[in-house]
Amino acid sequence: MESRWGKIERAINGITVLGAVIGGAFTGVMTLLVGYAVLVRYLLNRPIGWSEEISIYFMIWAVFLGAAYTLKEDAHIGVDILMAKLPDRAKKPFFVFHGLMGILFLSIVFYKGIGMVAFSLKLDSRSIAIDFPLFIPQLAVPVGSALLIFQLILKLVRAGLRKS
Repeated sequence: MESRWGKIERAINGITVLGAVIGGAFTGVMTLLVGYAVLVRYLLNRPIGWSEEISIYFMIWAVFLGAAYTLKEDAHIGVDILMAKLPDRAKKPFFVFHGLMGILFLSIVFYKGIGMVAFSLKLDSRSIAIDFPLFIPQLAVPVGSALLIFQLILKLVRAGLRKS
């Protein structure tokens, strides 16, 4: 029988993978949209103004959703020269410190993101070109930050379960 922690880990990873799939779909739609806008502009001489704005919103969501998956897969670019130079006994505490600082930073981003979304909702902020509600692309900030925080927590718990 699977432990409670195993279920939590599976759920977080499942949501992260789903986010990556959605982010990938957004990237595909964005690519098609930009391609269409280029073709229409140069072949028919009829530029469409809304394609850039929508593409930016898809890009924001794709980046924030993809970042958590990239963290899950340990695929973020990093400079590990310091970690390589540390003695073995110092690597785990450094990893934990690094993870906790990441959680602290992302918690601030999450908090500020919630404030930004709440402010946009309160003012009913809309984009200039297509009158799109701005809270929707802004929601990517707290959603993506939360997914990154959960992935960092998983990494810290796994590090705590491993023998030093």
